[in-house]
Order: sequence, then C-alpha cells, then structure tokens
Amino acid sequence: MTSLHRQAWQSNAMLFSNDVEDGVSSTAFDVQLYRTRWLKGGEARFRPSMHFIEMVISSKSLVRGSYSSRGDRADFIPLGDVVFMPQDAVLNCAIEPGSQRSISCMFDADLLASRTGTEWKLPDFHLDDALNIGNEYVRAGLRRIADELVAPSFASVAQIECSLMFIAMEMLRILDRSHETKPIVAGRLTKRQLSRLCSMLVDSIGEPPSLGELAAETGMCGRSLATAFRNTTGETFRSFLAKSRLERAKILLPDRKLLIKQVAYDCGFKNTASFTAAFRKATGMTPGDYRTRVAA
Repeated sequence: MTSLHRQAWQSNAMLFSNDVEDGVSSTAFDVQLYRTRWLKGGEARFRPSMHFIEMVISSKSLVRGSYSSRGDRADFIPLGDVVFMPQDAVLNCAIEPGSQRSISCMFDADLLASRTGTEWKLPDFHLDDALNIGNEYVRAGLRRIADELVAPSFASVAQIECSLMFIAMEMLRILDRSHETKPIVAGRLTKRQLSRLCSMLVDSIGEPPSLGELAAETGMCGRSLATAFRNTTGETFRSFLAKSRLERAKILLPDRKLLIKQVAYDCGFKNTASFTAAFRKATGMTPGDYRTRVAA
C-alpha cells in the first residue's frame, strides 16, 4: 500500500495487511490494485488526502461506514462495490474479518480537469449517497484502469489519467442528478433506477436476480421493466449481464490465486465448461490462455 493510501487509515492498531499487485502514481493520481486481508473485526477511520474512489472486484465489501461524528454503530451502512469519497471527508468504518480485492484510486480532480481546460466542482450532495455508486460507466472506467495496471499498454499513465478524468466527470453527473425520481423520457428508466438495476445485476455472485426481483426493486411489472431497460440501454438484461460478467472475468483471471472454476462461479456460470465456452466465444481465447497472455 502506498503512503497516501496507508496514511488515509486512522486506527489504534493496524487491522489489515495488504498485498499490492500493481500500482502507478503521478502528480495527479495514485492508483493501485491490491488484496486486503482484514485480520480481525474492528473499527477505524478513513480520511483520503485526495478524492477517492474504489471498486471491490472479488467479493462483497467487508466494510460498513458512517459519516456521523458520534460513531454510533446503528448509523453504519454497508458499502457498495463502488464507493466515492471527497477529499478530507472522514468516514467511520466497521470492518469484518476477511479478504477482498480492490482497484483503488486517489486523484486530484482539479489538476486533471485543468489539463483538459475544463472545470470540476462537486455539487451539493448527501455523502451517504456516494457510498454505493451503482453506475456501470464508472465500473467500466475502473475496470479499464485495473486492466491497464495488470497489462500496461502504450502510454499507460496517460490512458489511466484519461480514464480517471472520465470517471471524475461521470461522478459530477451522477451526484448532481441523483435526486431524479421521474423518468425523463416516457418508457425509459431514470438514472437512479438504471444504476440500481445495474448494481443488482453486476454485483450478484452465482445466480443472477430474477426478472421478478428486478421488477420489485422498481415497482414495475416484468414486461414493462424489460422494455424500459432495452429502451434505455439498447441491450436486453441477458446481453448486458453476459457482457458485464465477462468483463468481471477479465479482471479476476490475472489473479493466479483464484482457480478458473472459482472465477467461473463468481461470474455467474454454473460450471467451468459453460464459462470456457462463453469466454472463448467473446474473446477467441480460453480463460487459461487469457490468464497466460496477460501474465506474460
């Protein structure tokens, strides 16, 4: 763990160990792909010195958080797979023992924006709303950064910076419009509805939620929901889920500590054979070939 990330944690004792797989830093950002092992349950505080966004990519988050200065455990809420925290915000954390793999980014949004001649200013928003960013565009940007850390390409630092700028601008849009409750266009989902549905689909491990469960989340009937989702995204639930889970597989496969069958299950496949067939159809490679190529 780099000094910026380590210094953000404030606790009476170090409750965790970290294996940093890859990381890159510059004057505008500090990003890393790492596995955290929480050795025991406990409480701590997290205060980032720059804007911070993290995505848990191998399990559910083991942290609950509260911005309440009282630190009342009743105020703690489970964190989503993607969490955003503005600079110097202080989050009280309750931690479960266990292990999780994450892509973590600290960034100077003003500096990133200045390089493109744009302005970045956070709108007024409720901090708790940023503890579960259910937005597939942000997820895709973070997956792209994780890919770049695992297998750097040409001008890798510049590509990471561009991805972070995209994420930063997307965060402005999300936070500024999170109060929307009515559809902007008839027959389409609101941004909040879409974010919640994408979160349910992408975050589920094993069997995906049923159409009935998704419909219950929005208060719509199944047929209307399926139509609204297709009108909003241009994809069916099935195609969206298939694509998203194969993207998750690309992030998990470079981790040789995970068996191929573990990756298959985490990505919602019933067995290794169906996972291999779907992965080969999408990429032209078997999961094993992909792992070897990325690690080379």
